[in-house]
Amino acid sequence: MIDLSVPQRQSPLAIVFLGLRILRSLGIAQIVIVVLFIMRAPFNGALSVLPFVIIFAFGGFSALAWWRYTFQVLDDELVVTKGIVRVVRLNVPIERIQSIAIEQQLLHRLTGLVKVAVDTAGSNEAEFSIDAVARPVAEELQRRAVTAVPTPVKIGSALPPPVLAEDRVVFTHDGRRLLAMALTTWPLTGLLVLGPLLAFGGDFFNRLPDVGLGDQPFRWWWVPVGIAGFIVFSIVLNIIRVFLQDWELSLRASATSLRRTSGLLSRTSTASSVDRIQMVTSAQNPLQRRAGLRGIELATVGQRNLSVDGCDDAQFTTVLTLAAVTPIEELLLDRRIHPAAVWLAVRNATVVCALLTGALFWLIGWWSPLALTPIPLVWATTRLHVANFRWGLGQQLASSSHVLSLRTEQAVLHKTNAVTVTQSIFERRRGLGRVQLMTASGAISIGMIPIEEAHAARDTILHAVEIDTRPWI
Repeated sequence: MIDLSVPQRQSPLAIVFLGLRILRSLGIAQIVIVVLFIMRAPFNGALSVLPFVIIFAFGGFSALAWWRYTFQVLDDELVVTKGIVRVVRLNVPIERIQSIAIEQQLLHRLTGLVKVAVDTAGSNEAEFSIDAVARPVAEELQRRAVTAVPTPVKIGSALPPPVLAEDRVVFTHDGRRLLAMALTTWPLTGLLVLGPLLAFGGDFFNRLPDVGLGDQPFRWWWVPVGIAGFIVFSIVLNIIRVFLQDWELSLRASATSLRRTSGLLSRTSTASSVDRIQMVTSAQNPLQRRAGLRGIELATVGQRNLSVDGCDDAQFTTVLTLAAVTPIEELLLDRRIHPAAVWLAVRNATVVCALLTGALFWLIGWWSPLALTPIPLVWATTRLHVANFRWGLGQQLASSSHVLSLRTEQAVLHKTNAVTVTQSIFERRRGLGRVQLMTASGAISIGMIPIEEAHAARDTILHAVEIDTRPWI
């Protein structure tokens, strides 16, 4: 076991990663200006050594930043010391660390190193990161942060060291499951793979031969063939994206934590303790429902949620149990919302479409009433939503909605930060209201319910918070 009480330095190769980070912080415009100056300036005499001076100074600055950067775990605190001119000492209590992500991008994999991002929920981004360190050190730090179980029993006048709970593999998605995941998700997300290619492959596209249609007459069948080709192309890109991002997707669990690992070229490991999971949401589109798969997101206090896609029913129930929430099938979701929600949605859509029709009349004439066509669609979807929406309140506030996709939300009551009851003018006239439960990572809102029921739900949630002493952050 690695002794993290001894100050640890990053790998010497971290000098390269620190240099790359400094370059990114300078900005692309400044870097381009310097490069153009070096390439076009007439370097004669003493000026000829300027590029070497810049490279030497930049390398020395990165090396000094690497040498002054140390981290260690002392008295249940992660202590980070850094700074070149001014020394900065950052003390983070272990129990305040919300999640630790271990990332291994392509350059890291070539060098056998990993990057560690520590999230304490104190800002919109990760609190700090360790650019390049050996994987055993990173995994030991991750275990200390999210799987350490301090015992409250004192020995003498001091607490004993924390007990580290070993985790186990709950499940791993194989290639067949990844293919099913790719084929049942929205295919246009695969177009994200084109980003790096379009950014750096301009010269490649310019060298492609011109295969235009020339003077050939337009054929009607080009349209469906082009649409079909685009869909197939998007599906192939989506398969590539899923295999690159979720290769060997594994969920590991201990008595106190959950850890997700995945990735082919860039390998990522994200861990969080169970106590810091605030909400659990799941989604299942029609294709996923036919394949028996669904995606799960465990929202934590920090900025890095644990997302596990492609789970079957057994794995879905297992994840909910490990996250310390009741499986959705075992909850009594017997409450509904008022049908007046249909009239409200249709009324609002009618007002907007009528104004749009009047504005378009001056542009397209009598074709402007086509802007009213969304009204029947709004009526049908809202009516289906009201008919299928269910919610319940017990140890958790949970809801289930089903229009095209099935979506569920769950939040344990004792992790509530605030609960509010509101009424719009429309709801007040009909004796209705909305109750909203807010956690550190999101909210669940139930609207169009009787106002007495909303007040009773608020009182139940507040009572559960007051009498429950379990930790949640």
